[in-house]
This record gives sequence, structure tokens and C-alpha cells, in this order.
Amino acid sequence: MLSRSQRLSVEQFNSVMEKGRVTHSSLFLVRVLKTDAKKRVSTVVPKKVSKTAVGRNKLRRQMYEAIAPLFSSMIDGVHVIVFAKNTAIETPFVDLSAEMKTVFVKAGLLR
Repeated sequence: MLSRSQRLSVEQFNSVMEKGRVTHSSLFLVRVLKTDAKKRVSTVVPKKVSKTAVGRNKLRRQMYEAIAPLFSSMIDGVHVIVFAKNTAIETPFVDLSAEMKTVFVKAGLLR
């Protein structure tokens, strides 16, 4: 899991929500905002995806685990929010991780 210093603050999160550009995949929606600050990432699992907090937290932790190996190869100066879609809840971790890499490449986040 990413450390607290590698995740977005509330102000940064709101800024990305307002000004960020969107990229879609079958499992995720990614919002990206280029900044002068360090790279930071947040994940969101809406109640629409999983009704229980246990299910949302499990998927959120899996998403952070899928992002962790990609974090070092991400470009600098970006703030990223990754939203889970309905199909992500039943997806095995291996496929989830592969799709995370695919959507990061599509969004132009990897070197």
C-alpha cells in the first residue's frame, strides 16, 4: 500500500476533480492533473460498486497494491485519482493489476 505522503490530500483531490482529464478502461476511470508538486495517487470505490464497507476497503487496498509497483515508473508532477467501476469487484487481482498498468499507459502516466 502507498504511504500517506504518496496519497492526495483533500485540497489536491478536489483540484483534480475540477480540472483533471479523464481516461477510461473496462475496470477503472482515471483522472489526471499535471502539477509542479510530487506525484500522488488516490483510489475511490463508490457505494455503487460495493454496498458494504468491507468490500469497498478490500477493493481499495487491492487497487493500491496494483499501483505500488507502477509508482516508481510514473512520470513526476502528476496527481492521479483512480475510480473503480462495477466490473472491478469480481475481477481477480492479477487481471486488476494488468488493467491498472494498461490504463496508466493509456493515460500517459508511465515513462
